[in-house]
Amino acid sequence: MTVAPKLIPLRIRLPYTTDEEFIDKYGANVARGGVFIATRAPKEEGTALAFEFVLATGTRLLRGEGVVVKAQLDDSGGRAGMTVRFTKLDAPSKALLDKLVARRSGEPPPPPEASPPLTVPPPQAPAPPPPVPAVAPPPGLIRKATAPSAAPPRPAGPPPPAPSLGVPAPPPAPRPPVSAEPAPVALPAPPEVLPPAPTPPPEPSPPPEALPAPTPPPEPPRTEVPLPPSPEPARPGLDTKSRRRTLLDVPASLPVTPSVPEVVLGIDLGTTHSRVAVFHEGEPRLIPVGSTGVKGTPSVMGVTDAGDLLVGEAALAESARAPRHAATGLKRLLGLRASSPRLRGFVGLPLSLAADASGDASVELQGHVFPLGEFATQVLAELKAAASAFLGREATRAVLCVPAHFDARQRAALREAAERAGLTVQRMINASAAATLAYGHGRSMARKRVLVVDLGGGGLEVSVVQVTGDDLEAVTTGWDATLGGMDFDARIAEALLGELRDRGLPLPEHPLDWNPLRAAAETAKVALSEQEETSVPLAPGVTAPVSRERLEALTADLAHRVTEVTRQVLESSALTPQGLDAVVLVGGQSRAPLVRRRLEESLGVPVQADVDPLGAAALGAALLGRSLLEIESGKPGATLSDVLSVPLGVADRGGTLRRVFERNTRLPADKTLVLPVPPGPLSLALFQGTSLQASDSEYLGELRFTLDRAGEAEFHFSLSQDGILSLETTLPGAKRQPATLLSENLDDAGKEALFARSPLTSEPEARPSGLFSGLKKLFGKR
Repeated sequence: MTVAPKLIPLRIRLPYTTDEEFIDKYGANVARGGVFIATRAPKEEGTALAFEFVLATGTRLLRGEGVVVKAQLDDSGGRAGMTVRFTKLDAPSKALLDKLVARRSGEPPPPPEASPPLTVPPPQAPAPPPPVPAVAPPPGLIRKATAPSAAPPRPAGPPPPAPSLGVPAPPPAPRPPVSAEPAPVALPAPPEVLPPAPTPPPEPSPPPEALPAPTPPPEPPRTEVPLPPSPEPARPGLDTKSRRRTLLDVPASLPVTPSVPEVVLGIDLGTTHSRVAVFHEGEPRLIPVGSTGVKGTPSVMGVTDAGDLLVGEAALAESARAPRHAATGLKRLLGLRASSPRLRGFVGLPLSLAADASGDASVELQGHVFPLGEFATQVLAELKAAASAFLGREATRAVLCVPAHFDARQRAALREAAERAGLTVQRMINASAAATLAYGHGRSMARKRVLVVDLGGGGLEVSVVQVTGDDLEAVTTGWDATLGGMDFDARIAEALLGELRDRGLPLPEHPLDWNPLRAAAETAKVALSEQEETSVPLAPGVTAPVSRERLEALTADLAHRVTEVTRQVLESSALTPQGLDAVVLVGGQSRAPLVRRRLEESLGVPVQADVDPLGAAALGAALLGRSLLEIESGKPGATLSDVLSVPLGVADRGGTLRRVFERNTRLPADKTLVLPVPPGPLSLALFQGTSLQASDSEYLGELRFTLDRAGEAEFHFSLSQDGILSLETTLPGAKRQPATLLSENLDDAGKEALFARSPLTSEPEARPSGLFSGLKKLFGKR
């Protein structure tokens, strides 16, 4: 049985914008039978390729399969490259070749000359093949004489002009002075004797330099076939003894753009601004988005008078025009149910909450209910479009930053939103770990322990990360989802409300009416990070002065909570500030002088200021994306080992949360719960949260079965390296199979009924003491 050689994918992007420009400027490199590709790393002769040529606009030109029949390096007397013989082309590619050949059809082909026979492989068949009649070579392909003695010595001086490809080739494009006329390259017999491989061309892949070259397949037996004469004698230096080849002489000096390296975007969907970064020209770089530049796009959702959804700058402009048409701070609610107990911790949200058809938390604007997943999809699509415009081609792969306090349901919601935006999610990474990657880039850190305090707009995240070269290992992580820049803004806005009242100005009547006041408060807060006093606009022509001293008095307790959470995270792993090698403070709210000062006073060690506090998470995600590409190509890359930040378990009949995975469990992780069960209905409810009571945790869903027999039921829990949960069950008398959580929106009575159906009996209630009391404080339970 004949086994087709493995096809190596190859994608070439050309600097042309139309097929007419391609024919005019590149057509001399192409003939019906093959193409010359300039590259510094040509594949070995005999390598089977699945190739694709695309324009600068991304439009596909040629797609098919071929075999490398000549590899030429710089030291061979001509430009480096390889000649590929076509073995299979799709219909559009054949049509383009017909058009290219027709463009040259006005010139007569070169006159034939006598030529000795040439050996070509016979067709693969069980019976002896019938005699093959002599055929004329395709246009652009010229048979080479077999006998080396027929090749007269090549005269000194410049090389002779390349043979015609049907008509005289158009003048070559300008090239650097170092370029030389290429030596002729050889092609095997025409494709009619080789049946096309059945394997379809694969998708675009990394550049040729990153692809291993397979061992060339053995040559099949050959038969002598008389061929038409060749117009040119054999040239010295070509291997005419072991192989009989077809020449395709094309000017190698025409510009050929190598395939563009693959990229993975780093995306930080933030509470106030969302950013995207990419590893570009040897460094991670933030990508400008709209008129806001590298600051990122505003994480704002708005609606027009007609009910159309707006995001980003358009939504921000609509908010300035009509405050009740827009909402902010939406990332905090992504993936939560409308009945989530966590919503009770968000005080004074500047939006009107509603429940969508599935019971998830949504936003009501102008009588329309908008799911938060749709908002996330639109913002991610805007970031993707900005990155594609920056790179000049579509970018579809991404690493997403995610808050440590996001549970499995929220992480799955973020991944689904990204996929709807046209992104392929390679990894999800906690924001603090991403910031550590950005901090450690280029520092050659050898076994350093770094404390990262990420105080963003929507929450606080504190992690201790062990850095060893390019490898990161999270040691412990803690968070407070109710403490972020928005809460600092709310304190200032409440103080400004008193100014409105004292001056007799209109007061907010609707939650969305707070948007202008909160926007003014945020502007004042940012200004007071650099100066001692500023003015805040309250109404047209009316301002109020605010000083840094007053700001710090209003937010002193919030800054203290940052230090408390940080110290508790250290104590949970028996760490001390003196055992740290660096303390890094990132996030928009970290720019507040009070926060930095209180943290340094509490820890007794300096805080690093040489990292971008706003873009660190996106930059770190881009670095991880670059590392994933390196690992794919067989090169060493950075590795990241994360931990579970939010415990996960099942509810018993008394409503207690039985932990399956504890906080700081190393990811990925697997656990199996084995329960004796009677025949009949079986129900198991899953929750995730820091509370010992299931009702105070996030409801993930219910496993529900009907059993035919008694026995033992096994529930297999699996957490991915991104913290996303998957389930399998092995029920009595059945094989192991995947299980799906039934997700319903339950009220308190529904949860009580769910607890009563649990196969787990209640345990005596444990009174929270030292450790658990500290954990409640640590995770925002006050």
